[in-house]
Amino acid sequence: MLIDFEKINIKILRKITKDDAKRLKAIPYRNEGEKIYIIASNVNLNIKNELKFIFDKELEIKEIDENTLFGMIERLYVGLEDDVEEIIIRKSIELNASDIHFEPREKFTVVRMRIDGKLVITNILTLEEHLKIISKLKVKSNLDITEKRRPQDGKLTFKEMDKNYDLRLSFTNTIFGEKLVVRILYGQVFNYKLESLRLTKNQMKKIKEIIKVSNGLVLVNGPTGSGKSTTLYTILQEVNTEEVNITTLEDPVEVVMQGINQIALNKTIDLNFAEALRSTLRQDPDIIMVGEIRDDETAVISATAAITGHKVYSTIHTKTAREVFFRLEDMGVKNYIIKDSLVGIISQRLIRILCDDCKVLEGEIESEGKKINVYKKRGCSRCNFTGYRGRALVAAIHHMNKENKRKLVNLNEDDRLLSNKEMVDNLKELLKDGLISCNDYNLFLEVEEIEFDNEDKYTPKHKT
Repeated sequence: MLIDFEKINIKILRKITKDDAKRLKAIPYRNEGEKIYIIASNVNLNIKNELKFIFDKELEIKEIDENTLFGMIERLYVGLEDDVEEIIIRKSIELNASDIHFEPREKFTVVRMRIDGKLVITNILTLEEHLKIISKLKVKSNLDITEKRRPQDGKLTFKEMDKNYDLRLSFTNTIFGEKLVVRILYGQVFNYKLESLRLTKNQMKKIKEIIKVSNGLVLVNGPTGSGKSTTLYTILQEVNTEEVNITTLEDPVEVVMQGINQIALNKTIDLNFAEALRSTLRQDPDIIMVGEIRDDETAVISATAAITGHKVYSTIHTKTAREVFFRLEDMGVKNYIIKDSLVGIISQRLIRILCDDCKVLEGEIESEGKKINVYKKRGCSRCNFTGYRGRALVAAIHHMNKENKRKLVNLNEDDRLLSNKEMVDNLKELLKDGLISCNDYNLFLEVEEIEFDNEDKYTPKHKT
């Protein structure tokens, strides 16, 4: 990271204007005693003298390349623009961010965007600029600008490049002022293919076998933000033909799928998953997608529908496929119905991909008798200085055929059954393709507590 954003002194930063920062090719960002810290590009004696005159202190200058510097100027001086909130929203769409956080601190406001599943600081604003943004967005979303103590939720439509984006706004009070989170719903027409999931040959075979089964329950499990909905949408796209009636129940509908009946839940009229599912079963469905099994009633109805001639796809929050069985039992689904209904479980995570524009060669590893180049992150303006751009699926796919169901008698005693060990295969492919680093590969195994053999862990060797 070029600058520790938490240490920025916004008064020092705004001591010079945006135009002056561009002219001087310098950004003063904090002071410590009698020293001013500056990032700059191609600083000559005249510029140094001008900066010394402005601050009357010793200068600590860190040289960076010009393109990076100008990118930082746009981010740090964005609050001076009249339409600052539009600039930030536009930038978040450009970066494909899912959420924008406007977080007031004691002396300034931090803007963070959730990019590829991780929050990244993108802008710094004064508290005055923050208040203006809060008021403007409350007005645009028809909320009460005088109410600052109670949480408020709103929505509005943002137009960019002839496209409409639905924004969901959530305001809540903190000790330093109102925090705002903006969720961006891209609403694009979905057109993914199974091949885009980057599955191994064995996984592709299993997922096609699961899809072929005419009825039963297919669950995708994993934490929030692990791409479960995308996997389900991709499968639905694969089975979407004029011979079948497909209905989805979603909260909210995030992407539009041609030829599929999509139902958005509505809390104001008590239209929840269970109620919508009961109604859908009267609509002669072949395939039903339930956005999430989050309550006992939805779990029981989904499993029962799956053993009465329907194909039901849904998501559930568990860490492994093994835990899916225990979660459904806890939700009141009878054991025999669970075993009869389940035909497939996809346990998945997402891992960040190295930025192709700035990743650097780290060394080489030996895998299956072959030497393979491996890379590590660096950071550039294209990836917002994170070193990553995009994410890839890491999955363990379990086809619950007769053979696998026979093994379930030992499910309580044997924690190796329905484990996530297959995820290692995905990770190896990504590492060999130069998409992830050795460090991220090894860290994933540790954090997810995946059982692995010694030869599955790698340490890069520098090339001679």
